[in-house]
Amino acid sequence: MASLGIAALALAFLASIVSVAALLLGRSMGEEQGETFTNWGYLATFAALAGYTVGVVIIVYAMFTNGFSLQYVAENHSTDVSNLAWLYKLSGLWAGREGSLLFWSWLLAAFASWIAWRRISITDALSNMGLMITNVILALFGAAMLFSQPNNPFKASPADWLGPNGELLVQTGMNPLLQHWAMILHPPTLFIGYAGLTIPFAFAVAAIIVNDGSKLWVEITNRITVFAWLFLGMGIGLGAIWAYVVLGWGGYWAWDPVENASLLPWLTGVGLLHSFTVYRRRDGFKKWAIVNASVTFALVILGTFITRSGIVQSVHAFQEDPVSLFLFLGMIIGALVIGIGGVLWRGATFEGHEEFESLTSKDAAYYFNNVLMLVASIIVAYLTVSSALPAWMPGGGQNFGAQTYDAIARPVGILYAFILAVCPLLSWRKTDLVTFQKRVWKPAATAAVLFALLMLEWFQTLQPIFGKIKQTIASGAKPGVSVIGPDWWHHAQAIAAFAAASLIISTAVWLFIDGATGRARGRGENFFSALWAILSKARSQSGGYIAHIGIGVILIGLVGSAMYVDDIRVQIPDKPGSKFAVDRYEFTYRSIEQNQLPNQDVISTATFDMTRDGKPAGTLTPGQTQFAVQGQSRLNVDVLSEPLRDVFIVFEGTQGNNISINVKINPLIWFSWIGFILLLLGSSLAAWPKAGQEEPVPVREKASTKKKPRPAAATR
Repeated sequence: MASLGIAALALAFLASIVSVAALLLGRSMGEEQGETFTNWGYLATFAALAGYTVGVVIIVYAMFTNGFSLQYVAENHSTDVSNLAWLYKLSGLWAGREGSLLFWSWLLAAFASWIAWRRISITDALSNMGLMITNVILALFGAAMLFSQPNNPFKASPADWLGPNGELLVQTGMNPLLQHWAMILHPPTLFIGYAGLTIPFAFAVAAIIVNDGSKLWVEITNRITVFAWLFLGMGIGLGAIWAYVVLGWGGYWAWDPVENASLLPWLTGVGLLHSFTVYRRRDGFKKWAIVNASVTFALVILGTFITRSGIVQSVHAFQEDPVSLFLFLGMIIGALVIGIGGVLWRGATFEGHEEFESLTSKDAAYYFNNVLMLVASIIVAYLTVSSALPAWMPGGGQNFGAQTYDAIARPVGILYAFILAVCPLLSWRKTDLVTFQKRVWKPAATAAVLFALLMLEWFQTLQPIFGKIKQTIASGAKPGVSVIGPDWWHHAQAIAAFAAASLIISTAVWLFIDGATGRARGRGENFFSALWAILSKARSQSGGYIAHIGIGVILIGLVGSAMYVDDIRVQIPDKPGSKFAVDRYEFTYRSIEQNQLPNQDVISTATFDMTRDGKPAGTLTPGQTQFAVQGQSRLNVDVLSEPLRDVFIVFEGTQGNNISINVKINPLIWFSWIGFILLLLGSSLAAWPKAGQEEPVPVREKASTKKKPRPAAATR
């Protein structure tokens, strides 16, 4: 099995090399003379996908059949016996260092093959070079697995690990924290995003190589970019859910280096997508698009560099590997040098309509969107790797905590939110005051109502919680949230965020209302038919507005659940009937029960009856699981959700005759989850392809509808 897996990796690696060579040779020989070699380059891309597919199938098969002869399978097989056990076996493919890199490579090969399939009947110079660059990256991933033992998923298990019948003799297996439904979905969605964001970078470099400043490369990659950005956001959100319900600390974002690594390309991806919009519609932001594509890819690679190089300490990082250190560092530097250097080299080619007459224009809003996202990403990236930097550099050798990140992220995020709220109301080039006033009064009036409701919640609930937070700080204990600067600054940021969120939501809603009303009036349709037509036909724009609503709703949730959390730890006697209170809630301890599973794991469950304002509100059952094979324990939190808050309870164990309990009241947290769903729905709508949409072709080919036949091996 190990030999077959290594052979599959070698096939995929060699196929990528062949594809690169064939596409370069085809280009050097000219369009007609090099056509045969060009086609071989496309076909070799499919061969690379076949090789990685075989490798993935081998790992999955070994996971389901306990193929412990592979060390990766032995170290990452699931020991779960629940109804989700088969899914945990499948997730073993991406649970560890080697398998996740194989899975990532397979996804990248799938994206490359999709491009090859769509473009093989055209094989224009831009597509050829875009596919070539993608295969270069694919070959580097293959080299990382073939020539670095820590990254090789097919290395054999040590002989003393296995019994005479192939049974596993050592106590090892999948990290118990990964045996949760969110972790079945979190890594693959992230990796889909990472792999997909390689494609716009590859075609940006291709545009530099062939000296093509047209919007063709953007048209080819736009839907893939939205799709990849959507899945990356989905992965981040699922990771937040996992952290919230599995790690037992009551939060969902800790600014861990690996968490940051997933956020960074998502942020620059926002700038990339907005640059694509201006590129396609107004022939502008061309250089921004190239730079954003390059920086986004570099930040994608930064994620795997952090996890695999060992230079940054993280709870998610793998062991140090010199090959990964130099290979992925080289890819990061190379992407930045090629992107920025290419823009300087081909400056005249990528000149566009960058100028804007006024700061109160849509152009200016898009420009500041790019600047904010790029600068914020650079700062967070720098802080993330600062511990590995030399001491003579600012912050070098230091680890920065959540407070530092929050101090930057909160004001920058609020400023960005206001730009996001106002941008749709602005005109291109310049917005005159009368026009802006006409457009803004209805959104502003509605936003004022929403803002008033949020301020009522702030006054009644959030501000009293802040008083408890200050008492916690005064006692010398660490609060569950970051309080940075004087109290007025903390509250001012929250209030400003509520105002920005209200305006974001209101503006997007009124854009739909005004659009549907105007269409209904002009075409004699009813309002809802007109609204459906807007949603179904103008999908990119409508999806963007829904995504904006989602971001506004998320912002409301962030204020409550990250700035105003009532957090208390108590110890009560281990006796039925013991009570304690948190805010409006009283908890009555009932019992602790233990249950041993067939795999020898032991689950301890504590039961509490809860009342709210003296009335029964439910039963909570937090617990712990002790995993027999791994020798680890996991907190099993319980959460009772209400419309405006979560009651989050953790059973932390027993100490003598007492039991330790942690309870958090997380205000407005459901706004974060609902906003996340809206963001996904909007992004999905924007990414949905139009029916019958033809493949974009170079301008010189648009005069003729005739396309060359596909090679026989690639015919549909």
